[in-house]
Amino acid sequence: MKGKTTKRHDRRRKLATALILSAMGAVAAEPAHAQDLQQISDERIEFDIAAQPLSSALSEYARQARVNALYFSDDLRGLSSPALRGSYTRQQALDLLLAHSGYNGRINGGNLVLAQEQSSRPQREGAASGAETTQTSSAAVSESEEEIVVTGTRIRGAVPAGANLLTLDRGDIEESGRTTIQDLLQTLPQVFPGSQGELTQLNSTAPGNNIALGSTVDLRGLGSDATLTLLNGRRLAPAGLGNFVDISAIPLAAIERVEVLADGASATYGSDAVGGVVNVLLRRTLDHPETSARFSVADGMNETGFSHVLGADWSGGSLIAGYEYRQRDALSASDRDYAANTDLAPFGGTNFSRFTASPGNIILVGGAPVTLAIPDGQDGLTLSEGDLLNGVLNLQNGNEGSFLLPEQQSHSLFGSLSYDFNTNVRLFVDVLASQREAHAEKAQLGGVVAVPETNYYRQQNGLFAGDGDIYVAYFFGDDLGPLMTDTQSDTIATAAGLEFALRWDWRVEASISYGFHADEVDNTNIADSGAIGAALASSDPSIAFNPFGDGGDTPAAALTALTMRQHIETDSELTGYALRADGGVFDLPGGRARVALGIERRDETFSIDRTETSGSGLITNPFTQEPGERTTDAIYAEAFLPVFDSVSLSLSVRREDSSDFGDATTPKIGLQWTPFTDLTLRATWGESFKAPQFAQMLGGTGATIGSLPGFLDPDATNGSTGLLQILGANRELEPEEAETWTAGFELAPSWLDGFRLSATYFDITFSNRIAIPGFILDAFQNPEQYEGYFIRNPTPDQIAFYLGLTDDVSGVIPPDGIEVIWDERLTNLASLRVLGVDLSASYAFDTGFGELSVFATASGLLQFSRQNNPSLASADVLDTMLNPVDWRARAGVALDTGAWRGALSMQYTDDYRDSFSTPARDISSWTTFDARISRHFQVGDDGAGTEITLDVRNLTDEDPPFANNPIGMGFDTLNASPVGRVVMVEVRQRW
Repeated sequence: MKGKTTKRHDRRRKLATALILSAMGAVAAEPAHAQDLQQISDERIEFDIAAQPLSSALSEYARQARVNALYFSDDLRGLSSPALRGSYTRQQALDLLLAHSGYNGRINGGNLVLAQEQSSRPQREGAASGAETTQTSSAAVSESEEEIVVTGTRIRGAVPAGANLLTLDRGDIEESGRTTIQDLLQTLPQVFPGSQGELTQLNSTAPGNNIALGSTVDLRGLGSDATLTLLNGRRLAPAGLGNFVDISAIPLAAIERVEVLADGASATYGSDAVGGVVNVLLRRTLDHPETSARFSVADGMNETGFSHVLGADWSGGSLIAGYEYRQRDALSASDRDYAANTDLAPFGGTNFSRFTASPGNIILVGGAPVTLAIPDGQDGLTLSEGDLLNGVLNLQNGNEGSFLLPEQQSHSLFGSLSYDFNTNVRLFVDVLASQREAHAEKAQLGGVVAVPETNYYRQQNGLFAGDGDIYVAYFFGDDLGPLMTDTQSDTIATAAGLEFALRWDWRVEASISYGFHADEVDNTNIADSGAIGAALASSDPSIAFNPFGDGGDTPAAALTALTMRQHIETDSELTGYALRADGGVFDLPGGRARVALGIERRDETFSIDRTETSGSGLITNPFTQEPGERTTDAIYAEAFLPVFDSVSLSLSVRREDSSDFGDATTPKIGLQWTPFTDLTLRATWGESFKAPQFAQMLGGTGATIGSLPGFLDPDATNGSTGLLQILGANRELEPEEAETWTAGFELAPSWLDGFRLSATYFDITFSNRIAIPGFILDAFQNPEQYEGYFIRNPTPDQIAFYLGLTDDVSGVIPPDGIEVIWDERLTNLASLRVLGVDLSASYAFDTGFGELSVFATASGLLQFSRQNNPSLASADVLDTMLNPVDWRARAGVALDTGAWRGALSMQYTDDYRDSFSTPARDISSWTTFDARISRHFQVGDDGAGTEITLDVRNLTDEDPPFANNPIGMGFDTLNASPVGRVVMVEVRQRW
């Protein structure tokens, strides 16, 4: 890879040396442990497993045998197992449980791996007695296995050595009480709640590119564009302007499980897998048609959901199809005390209200600064200079008319087909289609407007005759109403392929996938600065604008021409072709060495169309980006080497060649060592590469000229600062790179059945990371950290240069009033360093009246330092407002009696600092509780029945901790949620 530094080479050599020495130590110790390993293999365990569905029996087996279970629970639907009681070795017990199921099993490196026998189909409950398919005589089939491929590897039946894979299966989904995949992922402490979500898009100083109000996933707080989201291991088309996958397009009803690998994985998946991978796997089989209806209510917001899934399973394949509908009301800022008003003084904070107010403030007369508040309670028709309030400043609630969360409605269809042409060839087809609509409202714009002497209302009042233009800081909300956004997002994801079973345990898969995402956004009721300027200059009362009343005093007929509409359409397409093969190659002391080899091609296109239409119908500032195109070819190889029973090694390398950014080679190494049966040690090291996405380079650049209230700028003059802000894409972006290594352990003590403890340390270094430089408010407080992006007192040449970057310039302050330039375009930041640790503990045991399980998970960041410019020192922004918090945790307890299930869980976010306030202040920790109880009414013995669930999130309705957020919201929009208590009732029927 390009741009490697000596320091990175040194770190890489040190880590590689450590891994090699660990492996050598394990090899050297192997003879000494040979006898112990044989004893482990021959160890007899006292098993006590009741007759039950095979899936749950295997879970109980894994607990009692102290191994990791690796299988698809849905693949086992309808299968049962006999009771197993007595003393057996692990393999003996497994063979007895799987007898007549159509599956084989083995213990490999502490993992339970299932393989479906191709020579026969498993006998399902309810099938005719003795009904089995004829056993084939094909040698290739009898030796082949249909094994599971987990996230982080392309090798079937292998868990990548050293990986810390987090999994949420179908049971976790149904018991979580969450109604969307984004909410489900928030139950993992490793998933940061901020980034480019719908909340931050509507309520942020830097709302980003999530123009259609979609949903994102952000691992480690590195940004949604640093997390690769896959569907069944394949890429999806990115959304809108936002270089992320809109996960709201994936309905929960369609998901079998979600696998999260919070580790760099470019060696397996290529570009974009920098911070980690979220792989969403669709349901493949279904024993019973399933209908779900739910209704939830929160203070000021309701949600309704419905889904229906049906399926068929036969000797030669399976089919599943379903539909999901979801509708959620908007949550208004007025429904939350801490967000209803930008004046946070009642909460002990700052009054962040705008000086562009209604009634307005006269701030400049004849070129001289003044502070004259226009009085309330009058219509601007009989206002004299003596009525103006000298030295008084009107302030405006900047949250008036704003939504915290938009109204959302979505429809989703999905389906999967698996068909065996014969025992050697299988066809698979996956389809997902989704349409989502959203509506949001936001406080109207305000600005400083020039009122010439020709203005009708100025003439009527005789204000400052002969003094030339006067400037009024005015809020247009009372005249025009709120800004409005309406969006529609359409998503299609399809994949089809053939799997071929070969001799000697090899398989080949050829597939093609296609993804499409289109966003259509209408931003309406936008104050048109040009039209308003013309209305302010008019002496005709039928079209003149009145800025001297207390708001809403301009005739309605005159207002119709003062707003504009912005229409944006983006289309993103992705077509992928893949050919891969995997299988065993030779035997090692620890088992069969397995490899995967593959080639891929990815064709991507991206286009943007944007138009602005004035109230008079004039189209302005049209922008059409010619479709960007990129072709990426890749070749990769992986190996899983069980060197000894206690040592396994994973090696992978991938080379990508992109049509516009050249080539990159990304390696990864994983090592796992089990020194004794209760303890596993693991480590990984890898590199990642990410090319700039089309939207980041070609998404358009815009500029706004406006004024910033003086209290936000320590060096402000005359109560405000003239600001030129450059936003959007940057054609000069370079690729970004990352280096990641992890180390950890897993403990499953034999003397405490059902207990597991794990810890993982991670170290991530970004190079040339693509992001906005930071938040503008932070730049005003710490300008030295934003050298090159924050320019105070710019020269005329600098102003001309930045204005020349775009034709899309809006604002009401003339260029000679610009005092600060803030370049907020995407850029290659010098570096980002993130260190942290993941912790997890769980314990499950039988109480005699049900299974009781307890768990605790936590993710802690030890460092989150950013170097915005190579000439500056790194700044650690960890534990500061609008940045990642050091500790997030979740713990809970659950009881399952069969008919009844109940759970109580706790979510915790640690305290941190508000660095925007002077002096800095503490932001309290936040603890919330969720409770859930469900009753299952079973019909017959085949799993059909009704389940009724009551779920309460944020049981005590705990408000987020107060944060003196400069946007005028009394909470941290990147680290907390304003939703409050949510009560949900769900009825699920399996027919």
